[in-house]
Amino acid sequence: MKKYKILIVEDEIIIGDTIERYLTQAGYQVVGNAISYQEAEIIYVNEEPDLVLLDIRLSGAKTGIDFAYFIQQHANPKPFIFLTSQIDSLTINRAKETFPAGYLSKPIQKDSLNTSIEIALHNFQNQRKEKTLISLSDGIQNFSIPYDEILFLEADHIYVNVHTKTFGLINQRGSLKEMIEQLPPENFIQTHRSFVVNIVEVNHWDNQNLRIQNKLIPISRSRRKEVISRIERS
Repeated sequence: MKKYKILIVEDEIIIGDTIERYLTQAGYQVVGNAISYQEAEIIYVNEEPDLVLLDIRLSGAKTGIDFAYFIQQHANPKPFIFLTSQIDSLTINRAKETFPAGYLSKPIQKDSLNTSIEIALHNFQNQRKEKTLISLSDGIQNFSIPYDEILFLEADHIYVNVHTKTFGLINQRGSLKEMIEQLPPENFIQTHRSFVVNIVEVNHWDNQNLRIQNKLIPISRSRRKEVISRIERS
C-alpha cells in the first residue's frame, strides 16, 4: 500500500509538530514542516508531496493563498487543505478562489485531520482517473488507452513507437516532444533524446541504462541525475 507523502506548511511550530505527530501515527510520511512560502516551495519541488496542509497565514510577506496559487501553476499540482483560525471573510473568500480540497479549523483535531486527508486524496485520485486516457492512431486503427498502459516511447524518424502492455506496439505519427506534452509529468520522464519511459514500469537501472520488461533503455549523461533521482523517489 502506498505511503502518501504530506507537506505541512504552518508557521506555528508547536501546531506543526502536533500535526506531524498525528500524521506519523496515521501512517503518512511527512516530507517537510515549513514555516514560510520560500521554504515550502523548495520542499514541494524537491519532495513532490501527495498533499499539502497549508496555513493561510505564514511567516513572511507571502501567505498560504500565494502558495496555493504556486501549487496550481506547478507542472505537478497536488491537492491542498487550508488550515484556518478565525480570520476575516475577505481572506476566506480569497482562499475559496484557489479551490482547496478542504478546510480545517484550529485547533486541529486528529480525527477531522485524518478524515479530511483521506477524502481529499480519494477525490484527487478519482479526478485523475477521469483524465488518464490518451488517443493514439497507427493510421489504420484508433486507440483510446489509459496512460498506465504505456511502457515507454521510442522516437523513430517521423513516428513514435508506443510500447504498451495490452495493445502491443502502436506507431503514432508525430514527434516525441508532441507525445511528451500529452503525458502526465509525474509518471513519465525522458531518459534520452529518443526515449521516454513510464517510471512505474522500471524494474532495474544503473548509471547508463534502465530496464522495462526485457527492453534495455539508455540514460543520457545530461539526464542521468534527474532520471535516477525520479526513479528512486517513485
